[in-house]
Amino acid sequence: MSLWGWERGHARTLVAVAAGVVVLLGLNTPPASARAAAPGTPTGRTDPVVATESQLRAAWSDPTRRRIDLAADIVLRDCATGDPIRESPFPLVLDGHGFTLSQACFEKRLLRQDGTGFLDVRRVRLMRGGSDGPGAALTSRGEIVLRDVTVRQNLAEEPGGGVFSMRRITVFGSRLNGNLANDDGGALYARRGGVQVYDSIISNNLVDGSGGAIGSTGDILVVRSEVDGNTTDGDGGALYADEDGDVTVIDSHIDGSDADGPGGAIFTLDGDVAVLGSTLNGNRADDRGGAISGEADVLVVNSTIARNLAVAHAGGGIWARGDLTLVNATVANNYAEGDGGGVLAAGRTTLIGTTLTANIAPIGGDLGSAGPVSSFATVIGPPVTEGVTGDTIPTRRSCRVYAASSRGYNFVSDDSCRLTDATDVTGQEPRLARLEDDPRGFVLEPLPDSPLRRVIPTGRCLGQLPDPLRGGQLLSAYVDWDDVLRRDAIGRLRDGGDGCDIGAVESPPLASGAAARPPHDSRPADSGAGVRARTRTPRNDPLATAGRAAATGALPALAALPSQTVGRPHPAAARGPLAAIGATLDRMGRRLSLLRRDAGRFDQLERCLSEVPVRQAGDPSGRWGFTYDERDGTGPGPRTALVPHRGPRPDFRLLDLAPRRACLSRAPDPNGTGADARPQLRPHPVEHRRPGVRSLLRRLAGLSRLEERIEDRAERFDHWESCLRWQPITSAGDREQDLGFQVSAAAGPSRHRAALDVDLSEWDDPDYQLLSFGRRDRPEGRRECGGEPGESVDRAPAAPSRGSRYATSSPRVEVGDDLDDLRQGIAGLREDLEDLAEPVEEITQFDECMFTVGVRALPGYDYVERDGRAARRTALAYDLSRSRGPRLNLLAFPGEEPPQIECNEDAASEGTDE
Repeated sequence: MSLWGWERGHARTLVAVAAGVVVLLGLNTPPASARAAAPGTPTGRTDPVVATESQLRAAWSDPTRRRIDLAADIVLRDCATGDPIRESPFPLVLDGHGFTLSQACFEKRLLRQDGTGFLDVRRVRLMRGGSDGPGAALTSRGEIVLRDVTVRQNLAEEPGGGVFSMRRITVFGSRLNGNLANDDGGALYARRGGVQVYDSIISNNLVDGSGGAIGSTGDILVVRSEVDGNTTDGDGGALYADEDGDVTVIDSHIDGSDADGPGGAIFTLDGDVAVLGSTLNGNRADDRGGAISGEADVLVVNSTIARNLAVAHAGGGIWARGDLTLVNATVANNYAEGDGGGVLAAGRTTLIGTTLTANIAPIGGDLGSAGPVSSFATVIGPPVTEGVTGDTIPTRRSCRVYAASSRGYNFVSDDSCRLTDATDVTGQEPRLARLEDDPRGFVLEPLPDSPLRRVIPTGRCLGQLPDPLRGGQLLSAYVDWDDVLRRDAIGRLRDGGDGCDIGAVESPPLASGAAARPPHDSRPADSGAGVRARTRTPRNDPLATAGRAAATGALPALAALPSQTVGRPHPAAARGPLAAIGATLDRMGRRLSLLRRDAGRFDQLERCLSEVPVRQAGDPSGRWGFTYDERDGTGPGPRTALVPHRGPRPDFRLLDLAPRRACLSRAPDPNGTGADARPQLRPHPVEHRRPGVRSLLRRLAGLSRLEERIEDRAERFDHWESCLRWQPITSAGDREQDLGFQVSAAAGPSRHRAALDVDLSEWDDPDYQLLSFGRRDRPEGRRECGGEPGESVDRAPAAPSRGSRYATSSPRVEVGDDLDDLRQGIAGLREDLEDLAEPVEEITQFDECMFTVGVRALPGYDYVERDGRAARRTALAYDLSRSRGPRLNLLAFPGEEPPQIECNEDAASEGTDE
């Protein structure tokens, strides 16, 4: 089998500010400048606006076009053509100017990008797309940015009901509602590049998988957004991070979502969870963790976890397999039918200025912890026991813990929490305002007669964070931890000079009474004050940099050539047998011309490719190499990464495809048949005189020689392909989060950034499969390499034949003297043509399926030599978002797993695996 055979109540406005551009809603007229050449484009080139389906398809499929401006609503009705497909390494801006792009055909996408070029999609409504694969509205192998985009009522059979990316998806000021995936990620799904969402609404999405709103194998970041009413049959009612992806939620609401598995709002398979200034309210899981199910560490700061349910399981509000830290947190009115009505942790539990009360469970009504508990200035209990509905029989005892240490000034309702410091207060009722008294259900403020008020003496009001702070690396770019400890959950200073309260919220000064209380619309969905106003902009905020790929410019779309009809009876058939034989040779000649053109694509690709020698630097056992810091408390350590290599013995040689238009990979057939997607050549009219046998034999001999040359090309491609190997490549590290490979101070404000390495991890889930030649593979030699995936290793080497370096098994035509020779020669040539169709088609399908990944070499990475000496080295990193395109376009090829855009994902015909 060849290589290709292996594959198969907010108002109407949200304003997104990115790179100095203010996105204005409701603008549906393209600016006059849309027709002018954009900055950075060659003089004289224009980008005409797009108002029809045919114009959109032509513009989208043009790999060199850099900008598309819609001038009208467009409904895609060409069901026979299928998905609009773009395959390009270059960035593209699509500005919808408020118009709608919708699909009228069953299981056809709105937009598909098979290349890795950066997509910047603005001010457009993407509606009613469908896909038998991932991403019904938009799917890409590269990075995607959505700005003021509506994604609604799309349905995908694979991950990403609305949008799918094999790298990163970043969303600003958008609405993603009512999408459905029969796999993970109801609205959005991204691979290890992760998902970042700012100032957006993601609601009422549904999956028959995991992640009702968002799914990713990378990190998920949600900032100042509303994520509510999402549903999944699997894990993570709203957010689902697979593999080691982390989840960070800042100034947002993750409310009213439902999961049949763990994590009514959030689930991580092996990553940390950090929540800041947010609510997780009214979520439900039919497994552990009514709001959060974190398989690693969980950190909740200045946030409320309330009214969540873990039906028939443990951890009504939070379930943490690792350590759990709550700072200025409110955990109330949660329900579990196992241990821990409020929270349940397998590791260490740290409580600082937290209110943990009025939860329901049969064991540990408010708190369960297998690890040691440390508590300061925290309210624990009492749980709710009266008026409980459901299957649980509630307990009056607040805690199920085995070891606890008090840091002082806690309020507990009974002795089950094992907090016995002299400053701790035991009482039956903390006298807190009901959660419903807060309009959005954020906090439980002490009533005027509460025993919590002014218990802690001035000067002793501030807690101390654990060291290391598990999960703290996810929030370090957004908060000042000293300021967090100085204030309560809604921003009031803890120590005003007259003592401070126990719990998450300080009561107003006694002299001022309730009138001094700030309004509760201080959360992100309302006035924008409170915690959001105190949240710092990260040092590498994508809002300041996401517009860098907005370079524009395009070439006019090329007109399609009319197709040819092959096999139609020629009028010469009526003029006798020799005329009919001449017509047959004409048809064979046209077919050979097409085959020669298709086979000639391999010669062109060879001219477009250059080799990039690469080595894996460092010790795979972790004794020396690049310095890598996950910033999760484990500390830095040695790690391997890929580096350019100029020496004589590279580990492998990657293939760089020149970015010229003639070199770019051809997009596959939109309908997934794997057939040649290019327009067929128009047949040239042929004048037929009365032919003689000798002239026909000469023509036949010429066609036979042409067939031999085509077969030689096909066999050269087969030999070249047999030397190709898949290199599973994954990027580790994240400059925006300031984690990953350490770099020198001269590299910029961030001390960490990403680099590439061969991915041999247990996940078996690389970012891309780059094509390469091995150290000893020489495609220009005569020895069969026989080592590429999908190719039989025991394939017998071909013997040389006359006129060719490679084997040929077809009979050759020799010029004879009679009609029998002519007929036998035509029969032999016809057989050769049938045998030639498949190997030439392999060249076409390889061209359709391959794509390129942008990569560049970056200097300044910290490296520890084998002997312990410190050094600086250059390493390879992704280059997917620059406005001028990547420096290296490395050849890649899709595999079957993990979920991704397959070359022929909709295929169900001969020549496919489906």
